Parts: sequence; structure tokens; C-alpha cells
Amino acid sequence: MGTVWLADDVMLGRRVALKEVVLAPYGEDLAVRTERALREARAAASIEHPGIVDIYDVFLEDGKPWIVMAYIRGRSLLELIGTDGLGERELARIGMRVLEALSAAHRAGVVHRDVKPANIVIGEGGRVFLVDFGIAQIDGQSSLTTNNALTGTPEFMAPERINGEEAGPPADLWSLGVTFFHALEGYSPFRRGNAIATMRAVVDVDLPSFSHRGRLSEAIVRLLERDPALRMGAAELTRVLRSIATTPARQPIPQPPPQPPPRLPQPPPPPRDHRPSPPPTDRQPPPPPRDHRPPNRPVDPPIPLTVDPQEAARRIGAMATEPAARFFSALPRDTAHQVLTLLEPQVAGEILLALPENKAAAVLTELQARGAGGMLERMAVRPSKAASVLQMMSAARAGRAVDYMSLDEASALVGVTPPGEAARILEHAHVRTTAGIVGALSGTPAAARLIEAMAVRRACDVLGYMSPATAATVLKALPGDHARRLLNGLDQRTHAHVLRHLKHS
Repeated sequence: MGTVWLADDVMLGRRVALKEVVLAPYGEDLAVRTERALREARAAASIEHPGIVDIYDVFLEDGKPWIVMAYIRGRSLLELIGTDGLGERELARIGMRVLEALSAAHRAGVVHRDVKPANIVIGEGGRVFLVDFGIAQIDGQSSLTTNNALTGTPEFMAPERINGEEAGPPADLWSLGVTFFHALEGYSPFRRGNAIATMRAVVDVDLPSFSHRGRLSEAIVRLLERDPALRMGAAELTRVLRSIATTPARQPIPQPPPQPPPRLPQPPPPPRDHRPSPPPTDRQPPPPPRDHRPPNRPVDPPIPLTVDPQEAARRIGAMATEPAARFFSALPRDTAHQVLTLLEPQVAGEILLALPENKAAAVLTELQARGAGGMLERMAVRPSKAASVLQMMSAARAGRAVDYMSLDEASALVGVTPPGEAARILEHAHVRTTAGIVGALSGTPAAARLIEAMAVRRACDVLGYMSPATAATVLKALPGDHARRLLNGLDQRTHAHVLRHLKHS
């Protein structure tokens, strides 16, 4: 919906966030973009709550609408998911603040319509803000879309919105439920390879099973009721979140020290001339032990409660891929990450490929960026599988992981990733990495689609890191109007070099 800049208000001597409402991928006329900016400002300004960012001003500059708002020092919930991880109690505390801001918006007649981890910001002192009312719906005003387009983020969108029905406050609670799932489990439950498949999953596919079960997971299930009338309401959710946030963590119950078994009286010794009678000849063989299994059934080796990573890596290296993946899945999380780094690269890649995509994404998300990049590179022997795993990771972590991959493997993954998803991930990679990937794809339709999916400012930065000849090749593959916008957005020196190649080609 726009690009946000850090700016200085020279009149009042303060830092502000300056939002430039940019062109949509397929273009909107100025009147629509101006009305969208005004609507966002009015929506946020109409809500009185400390969790809603203050709006200072709206103005036009060179025909472009801009919004001036308070600057928040902090990190988005999406960034926290990708780096620190969140426990149930901490997530409940954040959720309470978001729910308070949402309830204030609903009382003011505003439905946010784009609640997601990227739009929840945790500022200094732990203050929580709900941001980006760019597609909010205000009571009494018509919906503002382009060519009847459905605006929002499909994986967090409520089923009633996808089905074209009226979306009220329950739609925001659905989005909050998906946000909770993403934060608790480490991946987005309905995200698929493209927008159509994602929306189909939202409407038809069952929620994945939880690996972190508790009161919050039970609340998430009730928030993700597809019928808005059956969905958990804000009042009940507030009680649940407050209960989770204020309940102290359970302490282990101390166990009494083990007592020695009582001493039983010993039988008297047999007389000296006692001889045992011979065993009967018709006695049947003893029954098999309880853990007996038919000899042809494969049995996974048992996993001890505490596993040495070196020993676990040795055992996994001696197994076939499928039992090795099952063994790896059952390891404690910290041990699993150590084991992965100890395995031979080919073995580690095969194990990740054998895991379900959400499990592989969760493992990679918790590795350092260098390690995650290396593991993705090992998986790139099957680019489509690796690309699906990459899309399930948080964009911030996936982008940093791509920075550590070789250019050939990163280009192979990006080439089979939908352009919108690839642009979302590469937004968090270094601009030099992104330019190298686009350059490697230049001459193919994938390069043009990727540049077209990026925000204009980001696309210009990427083109500026490429050779003028390669940048000209990419621009020639774009629609004329979009190519001209990007060309005009380049700095003066780059613009001149690229223009010279365009004229001579």
C-alpha cells in the first residue's frame, strides 16, 4: 500500500514516519490513491486509543498523497517471531493490547481488515501498536477497491471476505486468530504457493494440528470458526488472554526422595539332600516378550530421554532416509538443530526434504541465517519443495537466509517462487543479493515479473545495483508505463547509462 520513510519534522523538531502512498502493481488513478490516503488517515484519527498510531497530517506533493504519523521505535511481531520466538504468556500479553486497540476501532465503526504480524509493532517499554489502516472499512462509506479487486493479505483474510460477504468485527478476530497461530507455531497455517491456493485453503482446508497445546491454542481454534456467528467474541477472548497472561508459570512439583524397597523375609534353605525335580517334558515354550515384533516389520531405534548430538548424528547417518527423518523429528528441538549441523550436507538435505513442509520451515526458522541459508541450498536439488519451505518461513528470516546462499541456488529457488512471494522475501535480503538474483534471471520472464512485483522504490534500488546493460534488458521486458516509472525513479547517473543502452538496443 505504500513506502514508509523516517523523516524529520523541521518545524516542530521531532522525528516522524512519512508514508508515501505508491502506485498499486496494476495502477490506480490519482483520485483513488488520494481518497485511499485520506480514508486511512481518517480511520486512524477517528480512534482514540494509545495502541493506535497518532496521525499528524495528510498532504499532496507532486500529485502524490502522503501521510505524516508518529514514529515508533520498535519491532514488528513478525520480526519477533522470526528472531526471538514467543511463549504463550508473552503472546497473550501482546494479544490483549492488540485486542484493546481493535475493540476501540470497532466502537468507532472502523474494521481494520488487515490484521497480521507485520501490522503489530512492539515499541519501547513494551507498548503495542496496531498500524496500517490502509484498507480499513468505515461504517457508512463505500468499499474502495480497484476494478472490484479484493484488497488485503489472503492468508490472514477471513472466509466471509473471500466469499464476498459483508465483513464486520468478527473478520478482524479471525485475522487475529491466524496471527496468534503464526506466532505460536512459527508458520502461517493457510499460506500456499499462490493467492488462489491460499484463499482456497482459508475457505476449505482444516487448521493444521498444534505442536504447542494449551489454553491459547484452544482459543485459536474458536477464533478460526468459519461461521462468524460461531466465532469467539472480543469479550470472551479478553478473559482468556488475561487469564493466560496473569497465571504464573507452573513450577515442577518436588518429588520425595526414592525409598528403598521393603525387605521381604527370605524362604528357609532347602534340606541338604534336596534335589530339584526334573522339568516336565510336555512344557510349552515361554510366550514371546511384549515388545516382540514380526521379523519383517521395520522398527525405528528407540530415542533415549537425553541424546548426545554426536551420537544422534552418527545413528541418523546409518539409517535410511525415512526412519532417519522420523528419528530426527522426535529429537528435542535444541538437539535437532545441533544434529543438523553435524550431518553430512547431503544427509541433512535429504532429511529436510523428507519432513513435512511446515516442520522443515519451523526447523529452518530457528537456525541462524547462515545455517538456514546453507540448509536451503542443500534442499535446492528439488527447487519446488525448497521454495515451498522458503515461503512458509517468516519473510525477515527467509530474506536473511537467501543472503547466505550461493547466487545459482538462490536464483533457482526464486525462479520457481511466485513473484509476489519472492518480492516479499527479497525485501528483507540485501539489495546487492536481490540485484544478483534478478541479474541471473535476466532474459527470462521471471526477472520482469519479480521486478514488477516489487515496490517502485525497492525496484529502483535493485536496478541501481545492476549493470546498465542488464537493467536495460529487464526494463525492456516490462510494460511500457511501468518501465518508464522505474526509469524515472533511477538516480541521474544510472538513468543516463541505462537510457543509453535502451536507445542502442
